[in-house]
Amino acid sequence: MPNVVPLPTAQTEPPETAHPALHRQGRCLARLLTFALGLTVLFAVAVLACSLLAGDAWLWLAPGAAFLGPPPADTPGLVPFDALPQATRWAYAATFILDTLPVILILAEGRIWAKDVGAGIAFSAAGPARIRRIAVSLTDYAVAPALGHGLVLLAGHGVDVAWFHASSLHALVLAACLTVLAEVARIGHAAACDLDGFV
Repeated sequence: MPNVVPLPTAQTEPPETAHPALHRQGRCLARLLTFALGLTVLFAVAVLACSLLAGDAWLWLAPGAAFLGPPPADTPGLVPFDALPQATRWAYAATFILDTLPVILILAEGRIWAKDVGAGIAFSAAGPARIRRIAVSLTDYAVAPALGHGLVLLAGHGVDVAWFHASSLHALVLAACLTVLAEVARIGHAAACDLDGFV
């Protein structure tokens, strides 16, 4: 029939030119998170290599602090890491992994989310799940010092046995905020789908 006009295909996201500032900011954030993720992984590998593989004293522990490289002067309670018993060294290595792995996961998930925003996918179906995974990783980061403290207590000969950090409280508050943001993103995705399906 000549009166039938085909409707345009609904777009799931606005075109690239609709929000150029958002796309630009998403791409910049993705680059920043990629850089931070790379540095964090390199730092983690360096610390683990110095603590478990290096024969000389490259890692030093003191109450409330750890040092990589030459020993700092005038630091009370400073102990070279390789002077600790093997079980204590492994307990500290596990504690470091418990502390660092959530940070790596947070940066990795945030990088993927920022890349989606930079590509113009502000309300993707996977966005809320990624934000929730970041919130879970923040919670893991908050409880990691207590778990690590328990491992060091079991191994004995602990130097730095701080089991609670102020950053743990901050991480829990941020995790709660991101949980709410994930729900907002889920509602935003549902609203975008409803708008696309409306004729």
